[in-house]
Amino acid sequence: MHSDRNHLEKHVSLSQEQLERNIRIFQITGIDITVLLVPVLALVWIKAGLEFSEILVLQGIFMIPILLLEIPSGSFADYWSRKGCTALFHLIFGAGIFLYAIGDSFVMFALAELLAGIGITFKTGSDTALIYDSLLTRKKNPNGYFGRLVSNRMTIMFGASAIGAILGGVIASMTLLKLPIFLTFVGHMGFALLVSFGYTEPPRIQAKSPKAAITSALRSLSVKKELQLVLIVMIAGMVFSSIGFWASQHVFVNDYTINALGMGFILALFNITAGLSSLALRSKISRLANFQMLFLLILIDGMYLFGLMMGSSLISIIVLSLFGQVSRGSRIPITQAIVQDQITSMERATFTSVISLFGSLLFFVFSNLINLFDLSRQSALTIGLLGIITCSVVFLILNLREYSIEQASPSVNQ
Repeated sequence: MHSDRNHLEKHVSLSQEQLERNIRIFQITGIDITVLLVPVLALVWIKAGLEFSEILVLQGIFMIPILLLEIPSGSFADYWSRKGCTALFHLIFGAGIFLYAIGDSFVMFALAELLAGIGITFKTGSDTALIYDSLLTRKKNPNGYFGRLVSNRMTIMFGASAIGAILGGVIASMTLLKLPIFLTFVGHMGFALLVSFGYTEPPRIQAKSPKAAITSALRSLSVKKELQLVLIVMIAGMVFSSIGFWASQHVFVNDYTINALGMGFILALFNITAGLSSLALRSKISRLANFQMLFLLILIDGMYLFGLMMGSSLISIIVLSLFGQVSRGSRIPITQAIVQDQITSMERATFTSVISLFGSLLFFVFSNLINLFDLSRQSALTIGLLGIITCSVVFLILNLREYSIEQASPSVNQ
């Protein structure tokens, strides 16, 4: 990190006005407008005749471009432009949403998921890397401020998502089922313009090439235990907790025939819970970014999956699902605080892409296995819980090994 600071001192820093504008745009674009379509998505799938296994396959298809492009696009952001990659995300992802708006078949939905997946690869890590380097030009130690900033963004995102989930359900119920999807498309086009003309790219250490950024990120992951622990936590959330999320959606719509308005209120409750958990961490990020908190996040995900398996009523499933939202609201602020402190500017976006690639690859494998063997929803949840248990064991083994090495070091030196 000191090399970053020395390098940036040779460049003209961002003005305070430019920094504040970057922060405002970072907060505004953190509003997940895609939540407008979430209350209607399961209804659109089921209306088109899709089975639960096909829904999971769509999520797997979404992962294909991520598997192929995640790391190259992340290294491209470190080599080229974080601002440019963030704008590309909104343009390409928005195009995928447009296909959902006009499509009514598995094939059209699959094409939409492919475009959305391509778009996501350009976003991963780009905006957080831009903001951290923006802060680095004005603050000698931005870690604590960055953690609070990410927590604020997550709280705003979840709060807006709660309103958006209800709004999407209301719009779909009172007008057209797909109108929230069209509005989501328009919103992403607007964000693309805001990013393109609003962000100021901060001075930073640029990677000499995409290959150099990838090499640096992989080297950091291989030698730093803290980053390895973050990887395990993110896998637990991105892969196994996600299986629970899609299973609960299927329960609400298929078993209890919840309509778009009802789904909007349920998802609003979920987002409020996630937002409150993120808000509760706001002033404590620097103290909570540690081994104990990371392990607790895995345990909470395990409780979420176990609860979904045992839930026997609509109310119990909703209440038990809130465990997953607590983990969801806490995961990003805590892991980002650790990651940004451990890596350098030339690998910021690339490293986040590496983490995303691991999670996406595993989700792709598990979703396709579930479809290949035509597993039931309960079997899919069982796989998710076993995955959480595996993550817990690996997490503990990694820490015990590190502890043993540290304990043995004094005797070796003697």
